[in-house]
Amino acid sequence: MTREKSDIASLVIVAALHLVIGGIHQYAHVVAEVENSPLQVLFILIVVTIAPWAATFVAWKRSLKLGAALYSVSMAASLVFGVALHFALDSPDLYSNVVVEHRSVFFHSALGLALVELAGAVVGAYVAFRSRQSA
Repeated sequence: MTREKSDIASLVIVAALHLVIGGIHQYAHVVAEVENSPLQVLFILIVVTIAPWAATFVAWKRSLKLGAALYSVSMAASLVFGVALHFALDSPDLYSNVVVEHRSVFFHSALGLALVELAGAVVGAYVAFRSRQSA
């Protein structure tokens, strides 16, 4: 496997893991009856869900450097959004405000998302930087 194919595979693996954990977290939102605002839903749909896959497509079909950079930015933006809402700001999304019976799955899925988003931001930046060096 070439380095470029390996880099793209890394982006796909992290994006797939992100999608799975995001689905689990969405389930936690539903069972805990924590609704997102329309603006939050739009951000989650575009930046959190679609952007990593669109960036992976750009990396695969157009430019590894550009796609990986977009991937890193989308994951970093998702990380900031999630950490702010789930762990920092006092809102219905703050894990400690979720009803006790659903708090564990809510907290752990939010933490899992944050860890995968951090990994995605780092992997994307590393791939973009490394492909810039070899260009």
